Amino acid sequence: MYEKYLEDINPLLNRLNAAENQLDAKVKNQSNPEPIAEEIYGWINEVRSKITVVKETMESQLADTMSSSGEVPEGLATAENPKYEIGSQAIIEADHMPGMKGALATIKGAYDTTAYSVTYYPTTGGEPVKDHKWVIHEELENPGEEPLEPGTEVTLNADHMEGMNGATAIIESAVDTTVYMLDFTTTYGEKVENHKWITESELKSIE
Repeated sequence: MYEKYLEDINPLLNRLNAAENQLDAKVKNQSNPEPIAEEIYGWINEVRSKITVVKETMESQLADTMSSSGEVPEGLATAENPKYEIGSQAIIEADHMPGMKGALATIKGAYDTTAYSVTYYPTTGGEPVKDHKWVIHEELENPGEEPLEPGTEVTLNADHMEGMNGATAIIESAVDTTVYMLDFTTTYGEKVENHKWITESELKSIE
């Protein structure tokens, strides 16, 4: 929900900055700037301030969305020999959500499972959420023991996002892997706790 709006806000702030730069150049070439210039500076700063407040609010709410209680599904197997041990740190290479890629993360849990990318239809209505990463095998309703194939229709028992729990979904891809639960601070400064999930290939060791 918030991701799309955040993507639109930065270009809007950039346009405001460009307008201010153009005004600076015009005023600089005037020996006696017109009074309207000061009013325009005021309008630009007022709009920028309001947009910044909205952006910071969205970033905070998005970080809350990425956090969880830390509970894991029944039957989920703890990884015996994960590449990244609990308590260690790694760099997130995934960009599932704004502010994630490049963030330094602390490993809170490591589990062996099948991770699925899914397209699901929120129980709250609206457009389908495409290629959501990740939902794990143990977060599906009655999935059986064997990994499921792409194209399989499933019901989600996960609450990573609003409208996900109980939603109908289509599996887009599947990977047998170690998934990690993480604590991290987004690249824009918000704390995220017990984020689920990041796969092993989406983490990078600290050099």
